[in-house]
Amino acid sequence: MLATLWLVALSSLVAAVVFAWRHEKRPPEVLYQEPGWMPAAKSDRWKCIVIHHSASEEGGAERFDEWHRKKGWDELGYHFVIGNGSDTADGQVEVGSRWAKQKWGAHCKTDDEFYNQHGIGICLVGNFNGHPPDTKQMQSLARLVGFLSREFKIPPSHIYTHGGVTGKTQCPGKQFDVELLKRMVAAK
Repeated sequence: MLATLWLVALSSLVAAVVFAWRHEKRPPEVLYQEPGWMPAAKSDRWKCIVIHHSASEEGGAERFDEWHRKKGWDELGYHFVIGNGSDTADGQVEVGSRWAKQKWGAHCKTDDEFYNQHGIGICLVGNFNGHPPDTKQMQSLARLVGFLSREFKIPPSHIYTHGGVTGKTQCPGKQFDVELLKRMVAAK
């Protein structure tokens, strides 16, 4: 009988510890940072975030890297790619090689090259002229943009779309809502 009571007490204690660990308040960086999001050496070059869509229903960082190299670029032009379930999992954030090196982007050409030199390029897989991004992609995008905004002190007013910057493209598509993204980031 005494052994049973000890076993029940020990089980209750373990359950309470597990419950407390799962529900404890954690600092924001633990909630939002994922492997590879924080570079080994953080650059002070980043002043804004530029959102893109692939304009294709399939793809991922590896495929886009191949396409960009065929154009004569040195590697994937974006810093991050967020999958839609085609080449990678829906909502999966892929960290591009440029990000690890804190290297300028090749994603938003302007006369002064400001957005390539100082803009973090994020591409969501999909064509958002035909449909909006799905929920998992938007949740991952909001987590990533929230993390980048906080870590690199980028205000919501410096979250842009490719087409909004250049005026030469509809990227990231007519059905992408940048204001919704900003609200989601603010809510995090």
